[in-house]
Amino acid sequence: METYQNIKSAATIDAMIHYAETLLGIRFTSIRKNRYSALCPFHADTQDRFMVYVNKDDEVRFHCFGACKGDWDICDLIMLRKKYPFRRAQQLWAEHLGVADFKFNDDHSPCIPEPDETPEPDEPVGFVEPKKRDMKMVAALDDAATFYHELLMSNEERFRPIWAYLARRGVEKDTVRKFNIGYVPPYSDEQYHGRALIDGFLPHLEKGADAFDAFSNGGLFRFLNDSTVKGYGYYCRQIDFKRKNLFSRNFGDYFAGRMVFPIYDADACVTGMVGRRPGDRGVRWLKHQTREVPLSANSWLYCIDKARHYIRQYRTIILVEGIFDYFAFYNLLHDQDKAVVVSTLGSYLTPEAAAILKGLDIEHYIVAFDWDELGRNGIERIAAKTGGWVYYLGGLADGQAPYDMLEPVVSTITAGFP
Repeated sequence: METYQNIKSAATIDAMIHYAETLLGIRFTSIRKNRYSALCPFHADTQDRFMVYVNKDDEVRFHCFGACKGDWDICDLIMLRKKYPFRRAQQLWAEHLGVADFKFNDDHSPCIPEPDETPEPDEPVGFVEPKKRDMKMVAALDDAATFYHELLMSNEERFRPIWAYLARRGVEKDTVRKFNIGYVPPYSDEQYHGRALIDGFLPHLEKGADAFDAFSNGGLFRFLNDSTVKGYGYYCRQIDFKRKNLFSRNFGDYFAGRMVFPIYDADACVTGMVGRRPGDRGVRWLKHQTREVPLSANSWLYCIDKARHYIRQYRTIILVEGIFDYFAFYNLLHDQDKAVVVSTLGSYLTPEAAAILKGLDIEHYIVAFDWDELGRNGIERIAAKTGGWVYYLGGLADGQAPYDMLEPVVSTITAGFP
């Protein structure tokens, strides 16, 4: 009886090479005995870094020495390509070799999770300050924000659940248009397959690495074969071998399945993007990160670009935590021409964000979120440096109208706020 180890030994390498070429749509070059190379099918490879060799245990391995660093046996490749479970992949390879009497390995593959094992993950994201703003990256972020916005605006019927969710949160169509809110179809979408942005810009991306890098460095694409990330089992199943273009095959839209809210600085230059899953499952908010050129969220203040004029006029700012908190207060204030509200995207005012506020000559800080001691101290320190005062309203309770909190102070917000 043949074992799992037997059917991936050096004795099968010739059959394995021919099968892998058909399976992956690539052509291997023989380097020497039991050693082959090819362009890696799992990323945009430019050199023959995808190697086939026999290890010390007489096992044939496929290893990428390029960007993706993947390491597989033949059954792992079948699992990736066919979306088969481990047992079915073993069976398929044994049948290809003509092995009838075969003892299955009942364990899981150490490299590839079972197809239904890993759901779509929610990953918390950290940020690092970049040394220099890359204007090509900024342009890519701006293009992406416009693309996703137009996709949402032109598909009202198709994305009706998204429109309904936004309306329940107080965000109507005019607000969607004014704030350039967009939507990124999920990997399960039958038309876009989680690649709306990639497919929309594919002719541009194919012009060269610089064009692709601007989007990738902007945190807009996700490398699906990155075994180091949480949810690798989910993302590697989204690799689409039917696509000939390697970008479209091996990358997906980073914010797939989420509404997206562009973040602008005080000069109305896009600096990033925040994604929100419709519904309340898991970690609902997702900020983006990049592998090579991390973006910073430290200085983000949602809608500082729209509030700056009013903040200077009234020398007053209302700080809220979340984006939907922002819209609740904005809807109350903008009709009164007092749109002084800004979201800190969390309950902590970072030193970078505080430095931005310090330059606006603010005297009155109205705080409408649940803060911890660290956040409270940060706001009080920046207020003290500007000779200002802090008014604490408290966070919005479930079902509470923002007017109930702001009623005592809205009427007093004037150019001479006492």
